[in-house]
Amino acid sequence: MSKTVRLEVITPSKVFYRGRVELVIVRTLEGDEGFMAGHSWACKLLDIGELWIQEEGKSQKDEDWKVAAIAGGFIDVRDSIIIYTDAAEWSDDIDMERVLSEKAKAEDWLTTETKHDPNEIARAQIAIAKSIARMHVAEGGGRRKR
Repeated sequence: MSKTVRLEVITPSKVFYRGRVELVIVRTLEGDEGFMAGHSWACKLLDIGELWIQEEGKSQKDEDWKVAAIAGGFIDVRDSIIIYTDAAEWSDDIDMERVLSEKAKAEDWLTTETKHDPNEIARAQIAIAKSIARMHVAEGGGRRKR
């Protein structure tokens, strides 16, 4: 039997996920990283991207992974794993029309706005990155490249 660890994914409005997992893969600022039971203690910033969860007793086939889009945050790895993020969505909950609209609005603003405030540019770029992550998860369930 594989070793498991308790995982919680927490957003400002709810506990998005709670359960025992064998492996969690997230995008940190250094790239994709995996965490499992017995991992050394760590606290890392997360980038906008995908969250891959291999639940207890599931295989490593793509269809057995739970995949969500997350909006950055940080991961705290100790005796359990806690992910704090501003937003998280399962692929089935993503409204593609809304995502495409938000992405188009941000891209349009970047190409038509003449007075670019650096903070506004950063917000538009973050909105585009979030849209791309959500689209990727919704379209393919976030299939990992191996």
